[in-house]
Amino acid sequence: MARTFSTSWQNIQSTNWQTLKFKPPPPNSPIGWRVEFRSMEVQMTDFENAAFAVFIVLLSRAILAFNLNFYIPISKVDQNTIPILSVSSINSGR
Repeated sequence: MARTFSTSWQNIQSTNWQTLKFKPPPPNSPIGWRVEFRSMEVQMTDFENAAFAVFIVLLSRAILAFNLNFYIPISKVDQNTIPILSVSSINSGR
C-alpha cells in the first residue's frame, strides 16, 4: 500500500493533538482545510461534556462573526524558535 500525503499527515497529527484534528482537503476538491474539535477523553459529568460542546459552538461562531485571523507569520515563529534552541534556555531565556 503506497503511503500518500494524507495518510502520513493523519498519522503525524493524530499523535500530537487529541482534542483537535486538522483535516486536509480531499484531492481535486474546492474545499479548504477543516478543523474538527473532539470531546475531551475524560469528563466527570454529562454537564461538563455538554458545556464543552456549547463552548466550541460559541467559539466557532465568534471566530466567523468577527472574521478573526489566527495566522502567525513564519518570521515570528522563527524569531521565537531561536532562543529556545540555546542550551539552558529555560533558565536563561526571558
